[in-house]
Amino acid sequence: MKTVSLLFLVIGLILAPAYWIHAKFFTGKQTAMLSLESVAGKWSSAPFQLQTEMAPVGLILHVDASFSPNMDEHKPPMDRYNVTLIKQGESAKPLLITLKTSNVANGNPMFKEHLLFMQKVQPGSYQVEVAPASDLTMKVEKMRLEVRQNLSEPNSHVVTGGIVLLVLGLLGLIAI
Repeated sequence: MKTVSLLFLVIGLILAPAYWIHAKFFTGKQTAMLSLESVAGKWSSAPFQLQTEMAPVGLILHVDASFSPNMDEHKPPMDRYNVTLIKQGESAKPLLITLKTSNVANGNPMFKEHLLFMQKVQPGSYQVEVAPASDLTMKVEKMRLEVRQNLSEPNSHVVTGGIVLLVLGLLGLIAI
């Protein structure tokens, strides 16, 4: 019973979080990695081109930050940003993202945020702007935008099956 439970647990970990992370961040082909420039508290990317044949396209924000190591360990830093996609001068509704650390032990966190998945792409020139949505507790050292073409979305059936196996594995280990 213990062996089967451990097997369910390992397979569940592979099918749920590992598969989801791989599909979201590593499938497809990296088209561009753009450094965002900071001007007056806003971060802006250089314009980039998207074409119909690149679909599906994913936009991933990479953020390197730092914060004071003498923070209250019960209140790890958390910053909110509004991310706006601009297509040929026309802005979309801002997307609110949260960059949060789980503890204060690592004073130099690195974040990877999957911003957008475009199943169909309207060709044209795009740009991304990132602006603080609240007072900031972390200092952004570097912000980059990764553009990935031919990205795969995770299959929800595989992820759900992985979660079920995780739960069964945990229940089996608890029952022993």
